[in-house]
Amino acid sequence: MPRNLNVAKATQRKALLRFGLAFAVVCLVMVMNPSTDFAQEPKLGAQRSLEGWNQRVEQALKDGKADDALKEMDAVIASLPANPQLYIIRGSLQFRSGKIKESIEDFDKCIDAAPESRAYLWQRGIALYYAERFQDGLDQFAIHRKVNPNDVENAFWHFLCNVRLHGLEAAQKDVLLAGKDNRAPLMQVQQLIQGKLTPDDVIAACEKSGAGSSGQRLAKFYGYLYVGLYYDALKDKDNTKKWLEKSVEQQPEIYMADVAKVHLQLLNKAVAKP
Repeated sequence: MPRNLNVAKATQRKALLRFGLAFAVVCLVMVMNPSTDFAQEPKLGAQRSLEGWNQRVEQALKDGKADDALKEMDAVIASLPANPQLYIIRGSLQFRSGKIKESIEDFDKCIDAAPESRAYLWQRGIALYYAERFQDGLDQFAIHRKVNPNDVENAFWHFLCNVRLHGLEAAQKDVLLAGKDNRAPLMQVQQLIQGKLTPDDVIAACEKSGAGSSGQRLAKFYGYLYVGLYYDALKDKDNTKKWLEKSVEQQPEIYMADVAKVHLQLLNKAVAKP
């Protein structure tokens, strides 16, 4: 391999590492800060705007105040238009509120502000899938694997885009294999999209995992979610709805729970069309 190519790759890795560390620090600050009522604090200073936003967004979603949160974030971003983290947070809130096009616009603005952030934006890949930009989604998940090689969820969404582009059989032969993902039952999910296990195998694994423990509910959520999405790839709408509804019933307060809700909303909207 030419030396100048090695240097370029080393420089890229350093840039990605710097962004990852910076983003981790910002997220830590956000998580450690207490949440605040949106209605009572409409204006934030530049420094305060970087603090507590993850918790604030989670609380707004829980309270049904996503629109209030978006308005407040609009004002904050207007005062800090070059801050990439704010675009990630607002883009995530846009998606979780069902605003798919707007979420992609925010993720793209994050990349404009910090080009090295692109590899980290798995949220963008999911939004691209729902915008039916399947090749762009495929590319996003492929680059995310470089910074997160052990994430079966990333492999799954890459598979979903591949199914839409090239069909099930081709996608099963081109799974973006992840390493060891310790979250139950995600290794079984990976075997599912390879055609080595059935949906029933995944369900059995998630319902057996951590029986009686607090972790069992999360295992069930992941199992039900990805079985539902797998059925969607097979165009089996009844089983898609059944398993996504069961995943939502587990009520985990995580991003992917809202992905399930958005999918169900789109499914119900399609069914309601005359």
